[in-house]
Amino acid sequence: MATPLNNSVLKGFEILSLFSPSQREISSATVVERMGMNNATAHRFLMTLEHAGAVRSTKRGYYALGPKIEELGWIAEETDALAQVLQPEIDGLSRDLNESVMVCRLTRHGPTCVAVANSTRPISVNITVGTLLPLHSTAQGKLWLAEMSPAERNARLSAQKVVGSQASMPDAGKLETELASVRDQGYALNLGDNEPDIAAVSVPIRDTAGKTVLTLSTFGMLSRFDTKFLGKARERLLATADRIRGKPAFDPK
Repeated sequence: MATPLNNSVLKGFEILSLFSPSQREISSATVVERMGMNNATAHRFLMTLEHAGAVRSTKRGYYALGPKIEELGWIAEETDALAQVLQPEIDGLSRDLNESVMVCRLTRHGPTCVAVANSTRPISVNITVGTLLPLHSTAQGKLWLAEMSPAERNARLSAQKVVGSQASMPDAGKLETELASVRDQGYALNLGDNEPDIAAVSVPIRDTAGKTVLTLSTFGMLSRFDTKFLGKARERLLATADRIRGKPAFDPK
């Protein structure tokens, strides 16, 4: 028996489909007329979409597409553009390390996966493009935190949306010490920090000015990330990051 679809979600997307290059704003009246809803239902849908960031209020009763749609559109565009550069590299790295590999970019809410090569191991850790990671407890997030000023770091940590993390916010002094090590070493580790049985090692992919624009990481079961593997992974990750950065098609914005 097929799983029934969620009609409310479908209706929400139908409302978003009312937007077009010639229809950049809609109102409750637009939804009532085009969707056959009553005023109360149309208003409730629009309020829900606004809460989710899918639409934003422009003036009383009128809405335009919101920041979440822009962010998702950017992720889709960037993922497609980067795929030709990134995917062959991370596929090869995943086979070499026999673990999953991903590339993340820093978005407004935290590190977001833009490309992934999932391991073919029978027992492995897999992730999907678009997954949002915490800043404070992941190897990917620690790389970006290490480059931020204290003020920016505090603002980011206060505003982040933690999804799927079992880790509490670390002591400020302990975090500063760890981030200083990340800056000195040029890589970051997550040895069960975010989830008890999952580990990761991550290195930056920098632009010509030396700023981190992407992170490259491998991740898997903590029991497999011993000292020998971490050394090998770090070496392979850094070599792959250098190759990606040197490709003519690599042009992160």
